[in-house]
Amino acid sequence: MNVDPVIEEKMDCVDLQTPMARKMSNEWSVKKSSTRSELVTEEMSTLWLKRFHRLKQHIMNMIHMQFLALMRLAEVKKKYRDLSKKHHPDRGGDPIEFDKIAKAYQALTDDEARENWEKYGNPDGPTAKTFGIALPKWLVSKEYGLWVLAFYGLIFMIVLPVGVGFWWYNLIKYNHDKVLLDTTQLFFYFLHKTPKMEINRMLMVLTGALEVWKEHNKEIVEGETDDFTLPKLMKHYPNLGENKKEKPLSFPYALKARILAYAYLGRHDLENDDLDVDQRYIIYRVLRLVEEMISCTQQLTFYSQAKVPFETMKNVFKLMPMFTQALWPKYSPLLQLPHIGEQNLGFIKRNKVHTCAQLARLDDVKRRQVLNSLSDYQYRDVLVVLSSMPQLQIETSFEVLGEEDKHEVTAKCLVTLKVKLTRRSLLDKDNIPDDNRKDFDDNSDIEKISGDENEGDDKKEQEDKKPKRKAWEKQPKKAKGKGGKKAPTKPKPKSKAAVVASTPNESPSGATQIVQSEASPNAEKGNDDEDDEESVSGASEAEDMNREDLEEDHEESDIEEDWSKPDKNLFETKTRETHTVHAPYYPSEKFEWWWLTLAFNDKKQRRLCAPVTPCKTLIDTQTFDLKFTAPEEKGVYSFTLGVHSDSYMDADYMMDIKLDVKEAKQAPPVKYEDTEEEEQIEASSDEEYTEDDDSE
Repeated sequence: MNVDPVIEEKMDCVDLQTPMARKMSNEWSVKKSSTRSELVTEEMSTLWLKRFHRLKQHIMNMIHMQFLALMRLAEVKKKYRDLSKKHHPDRGGDPIEFDKIAKAYQALTDDEARENWEKYGNPDGPTAKTFGIALPKWLVSKEYGLWVLAFYGLIFMIVLPVGVGFWWYNLIKYNHDKVLLDTTQLFFYFLHKTPKMEINRMLMVLTGALEVWKEHNKEIVEGETDDFTLPKLMKHYPNLGENKKEKPLSFPYALKARILAYAYLGRHDLENDDLDVDQRYIIYRVLRLVEEMISCTQQLTFYSQAKVPFETMKNVFKLMPMFTQALWPKYSPLLQLPHIGEQNLGFIKRNKVHTCAQLARLDDVKRRQVLNSLSDYQYRDVLVVLSSMPQLQIETSFEVLGEEDKHEVTAKCLVTLKVKLTRRSLLDKDNIPDDNRKDFDDNSDIEKISGDENEGDDKKEQEDKKPKRKAWEKQPKKAKGKGGKKAPTKPKPKSKAAVVASTPNESPSGATQIVQSEASPNAEKGNDDEDDEESVSGASEAEDMNREDLEEDHEESDIEEDWSKPDKNLFETKTRETHTVHAPYYPSEKFEWWWLTLAFNDKKQRRLCAPVTPCKTLIDTQTFDLKFTAPEEKGVYSFTLGVHSDSYMDADYMMDIKLDVKEAKQAPPVKYEDTEEEEQIEASSDEEYTEDDDSE
């Protein structure tokens, strides 16, 4: 039987020391013997031929990598020379096969090439990779190439710029509060024209906002039945001002918005569904417009000659709870409570109860007698709403930042009024009897109007957000008061800058230690009157040393406190979802927000002296800073702090504060140290004067 000479030649190149080579050699010897002796059948010979044909292809691809790697270096070089003589391209060999042999030889003889082969499968190291986009061929063909180019030109040269232009044009029409700039200009115009405004005048200006005009807002859809339904509603509201000719307040869109606002504040039902949708759309956006009116009012107060009176600002703040609770200011604030209407007010007022706070302060027996017209279920609803209403505790203090005595206010200095607001419920759960407390707790957990379902999570989040002490910061020193007798300490007098009865002033941390250091030497002097002069001098030296040590400790503690204070993160944001407001007539969910104002009580009138500060993150306790410039002359001045609610009627707080302003301290003259050249010049001039005197 004939054997392929190529296979025989490859088998001669195989090292017999390898297991695979020995196996192949044995099989080859068996094959030879079987051929010579003709003991193997034709089927066995065919099987062996197939196996050798498979081995031929395997040897052509991998034999140089697998077998040469197991040889010694000398044998590898010998085999490489033998294979090069046969497979070199100059000798008529295959270039691809010779390249494989060369790479195998390089991987077996060079350590770096072997490492590259193990990591990357290539002795030369990582090779460059090419990436492409699988595009169909017709995109770059001559037949469709121009059409594709025209399509891309249409998208990037026409459609995209036009789309960006429309987006930018619609964006620049609004300010950062999402109010039309034309509406802002409208508010500025009417506030400048009539600085002193009443509630009705403000409603006319507010309903004239361009957000409810179809020409400026594409969301507005004019109803087909407006011409028939609106005149019927106008008969119920005689003070609409429809006969006035002020533009745009006399336009149909402004008149329609005014009618719907009056119907909402009067709690009148609308028979038309389209008008009801329009009313909800207007009321949903009216609080944002009121905030813009507040911004315009304070800008005119601080940055223009047309000073807006403080009474106008107060009237603007009244608009927000009016639209939240759907009540006119002349109505009783008790109408904010559920199940209480005009039929109940007569009996309630005869018991000298006019506000929700007065109703909450009553004991439960008296309160139940006042609300005897309500059922037990309705009475529990009233308790739930009263418990969700807020009650604030306000603490104030004046500070001058950056000064040694920060509680002493001088003329023309920058003063910071720190206002600490603490929110509590108007009706405490402890004042509720046991028979109603269980039902009250169940309702407060279920009802949305209670606004307490997320308080625990908010507190936990606030505790997690507290700044932790860094590893490099020192532990603040504690007052040493273990065991022994405590030295008598003098209570720090209250700050003369802020005279507020409800505001306790706390003494700084180092004041107690300084007072102790001043009291202890006096006691030692009283007990050692009979000592000689040396003991007295020694005691005085010890006293001075103790005082210096205590002062140094006090300064170090102040420095540590300054370092321990975390910097305010300007980018930190807090959630505005505070306490839910009971507002059944408002078209969406409402949260409690507050507004802080500070007015200077002048002899003629009140005027705003600090920017209006919004408080939209108050959950339990929060501190706010109101900064203003102190008066130019010394004296005691009166200020009025206002905390206005945008959610409930009759929930505003006004506090009178006294500020004692002292004369400004004169800066000490700056002393410059003389240089050596100046000292030499002065010395030489003195010598010249003395020589002249001697000559005379």
